[in-house]
Amino acid sequence: MIAEERTTYEGRSRQRRDQIVELYRQGRKGYEIARELNVSAGLVSTRLKEARSAGVDLTRYASAGEAREQGQA
Repeated sequence: MIAEERTTYEGRSRQRRDQIVELYRQGRKGYEIARELNVSAGLVSTRLKEARSAGVDLTRYASAGEAREQGQA
């Protein structure tokens, strides 16, 4: 077994974090994200925590229905 290059690993890790953040912003729950990406829920939680610490905006997108409700209220 040969280990992959560090830069390759870091790139893949960054890409996965970006996927996790995007799915979270879409309103998915951690366990749903984990199932979709075939990773553990703990990894999802860790990556979201790292993103928050790094200052990444984790604001969820309002769905069309939510946007209408907020506009009417």
